[in-house]
Amino acid sequence: MKRFLMTTFLIFIGVQFSLATTYFKNWVNGSAADTMVQGDFYAWEYDVSVPGGSAHIQLYVDANHNQSLDDSDVLLIEFDQTDGQTGEDGPPPDSGSVQDGIIYTQLGPFGFAPADYIFKVEDANDHSTVEGHLHINPLPQVQVWVTGHLSIEGIEPPDTRLANFMIEANDENNDNGPGWTGLTDENGDFTINLPDSTAGKSYKISFSFETQVAQYVPEKDSYHDVFIHSGANGPFDFVLNTPSAWVYGSVRDENGKLIPVTGWGSLVNDKEDLEADFMTTDGEYKVGAPFAQGDTVNVPFHLEYWSDALIPDYMIPATWNNPAYKFQLSAGDSVEKNIIAYSADAVIYVIARKDSQPLSGDFRANANNDQYGQTYSFCNGDMITELHVHSGAMYNVGLTNTDDGNLVLPGGYYVAPQSWQQAWPGDTVKFFIKSSPNLFRGRVHFAPGDPTSDLQNCVVEAFTANWERYIQAPIDPDSLTFSFGVPNDTFSVRVTCWNGDYLVNPVEYDNIVAQSDTIDNLDFTLNYTHANLVVKLHNAPVNPNEELWLHISTVGNYPNVYQTDQLIQPDSAFHFRVCDGEWQIDPPYFGDQYVADPPMQTVTVTNDSSDYYVEFNYVTTGIEDKEPIPKSFYVKQNYPNPFNPTTTLEFGLPVQEQVEVSVYNLAGQKVSTLFDGTMSAGVHRLKWDGNGMASGMYFYKIQTPKKTVIKRMLLIK
Repeated sequence: MKRFLMTTFLIFIGVQFSLATTYFKNWVNGSAADTMVQGDFYAWEYDVSVPGGSAHIQLYVDANHNQSLDDSDVLLIEFDQTDGQTGEDGPPPDSGSVQDGIIYTQLGPFGFAPADYIFKVEDANDHSTVEGHLHINPLPQVQVWVTGHLSIEGIEPPDTRLANFMIEANDENNDNGPGWTGLTDENGDFTINLPDSTAGKSYKISFSFETQVAQYVPEKDSYHDVFIHSGANGPFDFVLNTPSAWVYGSVRDENGKLIPVTGWGSLVNDKEDLEADFMTTDGEYKVGAPFAQGDTVNVPFHLEYWSDALIPDYMIPATWNNPAYKFQLSAGDSVEKNIIAYSADAVIYVIARKDSQPLSGDFRANANNDQYGQTYSFCNGDMITELHVHSGAMYNVGLTNTDDGNLVLPGGYYVAPQSWQQAWPGDTVKFFIKSSPNLFRGRVHFAPGDPTSDLQNCVVEAFTANWERYIQAPIDPDSLTFSFGVPNDTFSVRVTCWNGDYLVNPVEYDNIVAQSDTIDNLDFTLNYTHANLVVKLHNAPVNPNEELWLHISTVGNYPNVYQTDQLIQPDSAFHFRVCDGEWQIDPPYFGDQYVADPPMQTVTVTNDSSDYYVEFNYVTTGIEDKEPIPKSFYVKQNYPNPFNPTTTLEFGLPVQEQVEVSVYNLAGQKVSTLFDGTMSAGVHRLKWDGNGMASGMYFYKIQTPKKTVIKRMLLIK
C-alpha cells in the first residue's frame, strides 16, 4: 500500500469513551477546520466505541463536490486503524500509544491535490459509521510544477473514467516527505504543484494508490531520479492497458468461510520481476497479470498478501515462497486463487524483560510458521504477551522493535537465550535483554559501482557451533556499520541478505572468541547479484521426490569467496542469481556409475552481461558403487542442505559400536532420535523428515563412545 504518512507526532488526547463512533474532525495547523491549503500541517481525529478498538477508513474524492458519499465519488484508499497502535510502515497509525478511545493521526505537511475529499469511518466493534469532509485549496504562487498525461487502453478522452487518478511526486531521499499529488481530469491530464524548496532535488513520479490501477497493467508505473527544476517539469506520461489475464479470489479461513477483510497484496511475474499491486475489499480482490512484451505463455507467477486486520482472530497468510500461491499464467487466462487465513485458536505466551522490566514501546513478539502464517503482538509493558496462533504446529517466536522486522538493542546488550526460539501452542517463551561484556563491530562495503540503498533485508548473524546461541543485528543504513553485544562464547559471524540482492565476502568469520572483549574488525563486502546463471543437467538421474541443492562459489580460498546455492528445478536446471567474479561450478554427484562431462566449468561473470548458461551431460559408466569399510569414524554434511522436508545424514563406522543419532532445534531441545543402539561397521545413511517442524536451523548429533560430531542443517519450507 502506498503510504501517505508524513510525520508522526506523539499527542495525548483527553480520555473520551462512547458507545459508537460519533464524530470525525480535521485539524489544520493546530486548529479544527475543514478547509486547508496544500502543504498545511494536517491531522484527523475520530472516536471509537471502545478503548483500544479499531475502525475501517475509506478516503474518496468527492467528484461532484456535494459533501455526500454517492456513486460518482472515487475511492482512493481504505485501511484499518487501531486505537493506541503506533508505527511507521503500512497505514497511517494512531499518533498516540494510549488506548483512550480516540484515534488522532498527525500527517504533518499534507500535499494532497486541490479537491474535495470524503472520509468514511466504520467502527469495527458496533459497525457504526461517521463521515468527514475536507476541502484542499491549491498552493499559492506556484513556481514549480509537474505535468503529465494518463491514457487508458480503449478509452477516448474526454471521459470521466480518465478522471481522478492520483499521481504523486515524492522526494527520493525522504520517504516521510509530504507526498505532493495531482488528480487527472477527464482528458487524462494532471498537474502536481510543488513548493519552491523542491527545485534541485531528485523526485519519483508514480501512481499513489494501487486500488486505482489494479484493474489495469501499467506500461510504466513510476519515473525515478527526476531532477526537479523551476517551472514546468515533464510531461510524465502513463499508459494503462487492459490485462490479457486475470487473477481473482477472496480471503477465506481453513473451512472456506469468507473473511471480509481489507489487505494489500501483489501479483508477481517471477520470470521478469514485474508486479501488480491490489487490495482486498470485503475480502475480495481482482488483479491483472503483468506480462513482458511477447512472453505470455506459461509464465510463472506468485501471490503475496498482508493484512494486519486479520490479527488476533486469524493468522496473516504465509504466501511468500509458498507453493500453494505459485502458478503459471498465459494470455487469456482467468484464474481463481483464494488466500487462506488460518483461524487463531491457540496461544503462545511470551515473557520479555530488559533489566528486569517488562518491554514496552515498539517492542513486539512475533510468531511464524511456514504453513499457517504469522502473527504479532506489542509487548505494551505487560507481564505476559499473548500470541494468538493456529494449533498443531511449531512456531518460530522472536522479538522485534523496528518496522522492517529487526531487533535493534542499545550498545552492549544481547538477548538471552536468543532473539528467536521455537515453541508449540501453549508454551511460554522467555526473552531477557541483558548487558554484555563483549561487543562485535564491523562495517559493510559495497563493490564499486553497485547500488547501496537497500539494506533492510540484510542482517548480521552470530551463532555458536551447536546453535544454542543465535544473535541477529541490523546494519545501520547511514554509516554501514553494525555493533551488538554477545555473551562469552565462541561464534561464527556472517551477513545474510534474505532477498538475494547481494552476495557476501567472506562467507563468514569462524571461531570468533568473545571473552570480555571488543572485536571491531568484522568487515564484509557486498556484491550486487546483477546476473542470472543457469546450470543445465542433461541425462541426470534426478529423483523428482528428492530435493537436490547445488552450491557454487567464486574461485579462491574459503571463506574469502562469494557463495550461493540453489534448488534444482523440474526441468533439471539450477537458476542462480550471481555477482561479478570467476565462478566455479562442480556438477552434482550421483554416484560412481554416473560421470558428468565436462567434470567442472568456470564462468567469468562481468557487469557487461546479465545472463550466463552452462550445461553438463551425464553418461553411465556401468560401474556399481562399492562402499568399503571406513578406516576411521566420519560424519558428512547432510544432503540436501537446505532441505524440505527430508534430508539424509551419512556417517561411517570403522568397527561395530554403540551409536546415538539425534536432532535438536535452536533452543537445544531434542526433537527427534533417529537411532539409538548398536550399528555394524560400514557406511550408514539415515533420513530425517522435517514434516510438522517449523522452518529454521537445526543441528544433528552423531555420538559414539569415543567421539561426538555435531553439524547444523537448514529446513526451508
